[in-house]
Amino acid sequence: NMYADRSFFGSYRVQAIYGPAHRLVHGTTTHGAQYQDAARRLIPETYYHPAGPVGQLFAALDNRLTGKGVAAIGLGAGSVLCYSKPGENWTFFEIDPLVRRISSNPKYFSYLTECAVRPRIVIGDARLSLAREPNARFSVLIVDAFSSDAIPVHLLTREAFALYERVLDEHGVLFVHISNKHLDLKPVVASLAKDAGLFALMEDHEPDEKADGDLAYPSEWVALARTREDL
Repeated sequence: NMYADRSFFGSYRVQAIYGPAHRLVHGTTTHGAQYQDAARRLIPETYYHPAGPVGQLFAALDNRLTGKGVAAIGLGAGSVLCYSKPGENWTFFEIDPLVRRISSNPKYFSYLTECAVRPRIVIGDARLSLAREPNARFSVLIVDAFSSDAIPVHLLTREAFALYERVLDEHGVLFVHISNKHLDLKPVVASLAKDAGLFALMEDHEPDEKADGDLAYPSEWVALARTREDL
């Protein structure tokens, strides 16, 4: 371990691993990793790998996000920020100030300081923080708070989805990370999508270790939008 600390929300470690890479672990769950060599340090890894669903989403959206807002619930190491392009406005909603302290320290991770956009980071419960955001502020909302052992279930309710819809613009995409060792969240998100009248596409992605490397993790993601065309 290069670093270890705990907060009200659990214990965190930054580990130096083979690669060379740094990995952020919360309890027993990895919350991001970063290669340390210049060639690979700005490639999002773990659940956010370019070959996986997150890479596919941002490749599909391509230049549709110029001048638009992108938001993510859950900061982790900040990996997903490296899909940002100049001219986009990014916001992270993170409940734990300790996570921001770790991910903002370039000694451990440099996504927040080296990727294309400097994000706004809002500390606090995401439902309360999002409730203060104006209507249609974001074109993409990534909900990435469910990979740990204990999940914030209030982010997977009918009321939460109504809030997500309110802050997304007309063609906005809600992108939910449902990888979890203990819980099958597919039927939960499917029911919420049906209830809200949203179209949903799910991908259960298995990386090709030879092509994608050791830090590309399997992941499950669901993309939701108001119309089939938006997906």
